[in-house]
Order: sequence, then structure tokens, then C-alpha cells
Amino acid sequence: MQTWSRHWAIENGYPNYFDKLWQAVKTYYSAGKPYPLPPHFLHPSLNFEKILGEMVALSHWMTPAPWGNTLRQAACDGDAPRHLDFPNPERYGPAVDVRDQLSYLTNELAKHMRGLCQELDRDAEPSRKFAELLDGLRGGFDVGIYNLNYDTVALTAWPDAYTGFGPTGSFETMSMHQRQNWGFIYHLHGSVHNSLNRAFGDQIEWRPDLSGQFFEGHYSTDERSDYQSFPTTTLIAGGFKLDQLLVEPFHSYHAALVRHIYEADAILIGGYGFGDVHVNRALHNRVDDSTKTRPPVMILDYANECTEPMASRYDLWAHEVRRTLKTDGHFFRQPAGTPPFKLATEGAFEVAQMHRAALWHGGFTEAVSRLDSILAWLSGEDDKVLIPRTR
Repeated sequence: MQTWSRHWAIENGYPNYFDKLWQAVKTYYSAGKPYPLPPHFLHPSLNFEKILGEMVALSHWMTPAPWGNTLRQAACDGDAPRHLDFPNPERYGPAVDVRDQLSYLTNELAKHMRGLCQELDRDAEPSRKFAELLDGLRGGFDVGIYNLNYDTVALTAWPDAYTGFGPTGSFETMSMHQRQNWGFIYHLHGSVHNSLNRAFGDQIEWRPDLSGQFFEGHYSTDERSDYQSFPTTTLIAGGFKLDQLLVEPFHSYHAALVRHIYEADAILIGGYGFGDVHVNRALHNRVDDSTKTRPPVMILDYANECTEPMASRYDLWAHEVRRTLKTDGHFFRQPAGTPPFKLATEGAFEVAQMHRAALWHGGFTEAVSRLDSILAWLSGEDDKVLIPRTR
């Protein structure tokens, strides 16, 4: 992403807004000294999605009055932020330039991911294990997948899953909302198969051939909350995700996500960083609903030799897991005090019995080694089914 941002700046002769914001946020984070005791030493992570979100905020800041960020008047007396140069003299020039780089970066991200997916080895062991795991889950449950990734890995394992798009590539809005069956993979944040319907189009289509023609996004914008303008994109990346989700197919996907979480008898979460508030809240509201039986929730994660047990883990991931599932880390007591890496090598789980939550630390595809136990536990059997057979 940093390489792409430099290329845009050189090609257009403008400052590298992505890099300027990256350095500014890095300085800001380093200036905040966390408390020495847990859990107060949590620290936000600096990544490209954070900066893409700040680019949206900067473009809104640089939109002239009365439509831009009104705080600019109070903070800078209506001027541009210090240390940032905006050479475009046009009234809306600075805002357009920031959004142009933002659009370029999201387009490059889509192309990059599409290229990686074309190199995916479907016969490699991880791909085969993924398919085996998914086939096993489908044998025990009606399965629906909400994929936050852009890639084709899940579709490779389940090629006939319903995506919300019809045979012609158009999004089937009404059919999707009226659909009673599960058997779907919905790409909540977009897919490498997404393309605009034409150059500078405004509708997303599904194109099955990744080597075919794709129309990426553009800096022509759509206004969302507080008159913030967002470039047209085929993927959702960066901050302000609730605003980004307001266009189709993402709006329908998110509405279906909330409904399906309430319908689900069991929830399996794999490879998720718990960094999306709109997803976390949907899960949180479900387990917080006192009028319904709390479903079993299992998380498939990966632990290394340094990973702490949940009772003594205070990083952002563990913090968000506890907050989302409404379970203090100390409820993960079975087996008590065993390091997650040791649990992973033994094929064991960390379990919060009171909250019907379980953590697998052995890696996503490696969970297939305990598939029978996972299916039994998700079906409502006692926690004893998760104890390794060697014990």
C-alpha cells in the first residue's frame, strides 16, 4: 500500500497523503503513554485500513464550507491542517485529490488480491483441509458463511454456494431477502469477483472469470452521513464502515447478517481479528439477548509460543473477544492455566463453560483434526467432547 501511494504521488505530482497520514498517526500513537498495568496498556494498531479511514476524514476536512467538517473552523480557523500541502488551487481541489489517491489505493488492492487468488493452489494441503472442514460442517448443519475477506478461498472449497448474485452477474436483492434456505457465502466487505457494471459505473456485478475484464472504482462520490463523500469502490476497506455499507450489495449483506445471527443455532468464527464494530455488535447483541438461549460460540484461532491464556491476555484481540461475547477472560478456565500453544499441540480447547464459548488455538485448517468433537459441541453436547482422546 505504501508502494502504491508513492507511485500515485510521483505520477500525479502531488504530496503522498497516505504516507503523510501514516507518519502523523504513528506519531500520535507513540505520544500516548499507556498505563503500566493491564488492561490499560492496550494500544491501537497502525495499519493501512486505519489510514484509508483517515483519508476519508481528511477529504471531508478539506471540503469547503458549509459542507465540510465544521470542526475545521474551530481547530484551524478554517485553514488546512498544518504540515500538509494541497497544491490544487481549485475550491474543491484538495478534497478531490485526497479522494483520488484513496480510490487509486482501493483499486490497486482489488487488483492485487485478484492476482493472488489466480495463483491459489486448489490442490495444496491447506485448500484440501479447508474443504474437508467445510464439508464436515455442512454435513451437520445448514451453513451460511459471512466472509470478511476479499479472496476466493471459501468459494474454492464450496463453489456452488449462493453469493447473492444471479447467473447474469446482477445482484438479486429481493431474492436474497426472501430466501429461506442457507447454503450461502456472502462477502460482507466485497470480493475479488466484484466489478462495476461499466467504466465509471455505479452498480456492482459478479464476474466469475478472474482473468476477464473488471471495472474498478473511481473517485466520483456518494454522500453518506454528515455529508461525507466516499469514492465508488468494489471493496470496503478502511474506516467509516457503517457508511460504506450503505450501498448494495453490502447493505443487504449486513441486514442479512443480523437476521442470521439471531437465527443461528451455533456460531463458528474463524480467522477473525474482531476489529469490525458492526460485526462485533451484531454478535454482542445476540449473546446479550436474555429472551433467547445463548448459542454456543467457537473461535478458531492460532497461538504461538508467546500467546497467553485468556485469563492473563490483555491485547486488543482478547479485549474485543471478551467484550463481544460478554465473557471475562477468567471464565476461560478449562483447562486452567495451560498455555494456549500447549493446548494447540495437544488438540485441546480453552473453554468458558458458563458462557458456552470455546477457543481452538491450533490454526484454522488444522481444526479439521477435531471436526467430530467440534460438531458435537456446536450441536449442544457437553464440554467433555472437547477433551482430547489422549487424556
